[in-house]
Amino acid sequence: MNEEQEQEMQGQEMMPEQGGMEQPGMDDAAAQQQAQIQKIAETAPMPEKPYSYKKIDQFADAMNDFVGAVIPELQATEYNPPEGETKLDGPLPPDVYVPFTVIMGFLVQLDDPAFEKFIMRPEDLISDTALAKGAANFKRMMKDKKLLAALQGPEQEAPEEEPEMSDAEMQSGRMPDETDAEDEDIMNMM
Repeated sequence: MNEEQEQEMQGQEMMPEQGGMEQPGMDDAAAQQQAQIQKIAETAPMPEKPYSYKKIDQFADAMNDFVGAVIPELQATEYNPPEGETKLDGPLPPDVYVPFTVIMGFLVQLDDPAFEKFIMRPEDLISDTALAKGAANFKRMMKDKKLLAALQGPEQEAPEEEPEMSDAEMQSGRMPDETDAEDEDIMNMM
């Protein structure tokens, strides 16, 4: 992923659900980002029958592991199912559905036939079976070194360091390896 994609992914995964309300002091970019997150969250499909929180948690863990493999410095938001409940009769929570949608969007943008096998449509996440397939898909994606490299983007090459010049060299405007006739005369006298 390039730096812009990383920032977008980080912002969308790290943003808590705000319910579309702007926070005091929220700048325009953050408000726009929050609106995008809310729009994506609203597209989450209803399940055929209630999801089990166990499957949602397994799916979220696999997704977070994958994101960690792509961007190690990113601290993904951990999904924690509500205590004492076993089923969710509604769309996936935004902190699970939105990052999944964004990741799949990145895969589509890569436009590489080799990665098409990993693309899942977010609207197909309508059952525990689909969540289990998604978790398995993330595990397969983690093993694909070409995919990880493509999502991480080109390596930033470190600029070559130039040798530092001493104050005397800076005043004379010469590099240490350069000699002039005067230097040669001095060396010959020695």
